[in-house]
Amino acid sequence: MHKSMKEQITRWGSLAAAVGLACAMSIGSVRADDSKKFKETGKEYIVTSLAPSSLLEPLFVEARERHGADTQIWSGVGHQFSENNVGGKGNSVMFEQVHMVAPTSEIPTGVIVYGMKYETVANGDRFVMAGYFIPQTDGSYVANLWFVPSQGTGRFAGVTGKIGTVIGIPGGYILEGTINIVSTTKKSD
Repeated sequence: MHKSMKEQITRWGSLAAAVGLACAMSIGSVRADDSKKFKETGKEYIVTSLAPSSLLEPLFVEARERHGADTQIWSGVGHQFSENNVGGKGNSVMFEQVHMVAPTSEIPTGVIVYGMKYETVANGDRFVMAGYFIPQTDGSYVANLWFVPSQGTGRFAGVTGKIGTVIGIPGGYILEGTINIVSTTKKSD
């Protein structure tokens, strides 16, 4: 074999080995979670009220079963304009179902609000949150909202996390929690 041919084979063989090694090393980071704090501020506008028991997502059906359909005092659709630290500006359609139950230590005002929001951010990616929040006697809220992994799109496909703080502001809200974005590679901090 000609010497230059051997050199080419050796070079291509080395290149193939290097590419194979790089691929093997990256397999461990293909589905790494990028966990970070989530904060969103938004304005909310009620669009319309809905007939009782019209929200059919499992969250709302289970709430009616848990508290009794007769405790439901309102359900409706709203529109939100927001800005958050992971997607920038966004628009949301949200659905809410409000129940009035006997006050307890967990539900001191007797009001519990179940909600589901579909938010599309500036680049067209979408995430969905679902859960409930409970107004407290001091004006604060106890929240148990979570991201719905199966409903996220684009960068938010498979997203998980929880919102633990809901702060009411005039005409709007502030949400705070944690978001875990599933990415193709782990980003450095």
